Amino acid sequence: MPNSQIETTLQIKAFVEGISLPVTKESLIEIRNRMYSVLEIKPCDDEASSEHEKSIRWKRTAGQILEDGYVYEGKACTDQVVLFIALCHALRLETRFVKIKKTGMVHSVSEIKLDDGWYIFDVSNINNIPIKGEITAETPYRDWQLWKKGRDAWDLGLTEFDTIKKIQ
Repeated sequence: MPNSQIETTLQIKAFVEGISLPVTKESLIEIRNRMYSVLEIKPCDDEASSEHEKSIRWKRTAGQILEDGYVYEGKACTDQVVLFIALCHALRLETRFVKIKKTGMVHSVSEIKLDDGWYIFDVSNINNIPIKGEITAETPYRDWQLWKKGRDAWDLGLTEFDTIKKIQ
């Protein structure tokens, strides 16, 4: 088993070929759009799909997500951020996996360091754009509070569906 969800495989490296350096905000959007061009967003609308989603939540590496070619609608933020961060790593960018929370809900976003500073990018919505800044206890993201930051979900101790109980 890999030590990290964001290991840079040959497939990950090939996926970002042609992205111009240095990476800009527009490049981050291009990476996200490439992800969406190959990932099927499967519905999670019955017991079978819900159980399957729970069985894979926080378990797949970026390479596995890209190879599988799908994420589950409304449940995919961690998979999308893990894949996005791995793609950014292939371009030698410094990144952070960020888990945020609000009443009864959790969410994953990324922070990416570009030449002019850190950017928050919620890649789970095709309409979002990177915004300059970092999420801290004092500076939440919209109405979401910071839970933890790390390399990936595994680094935060999130390894399977039941580990959601760690997030308070």
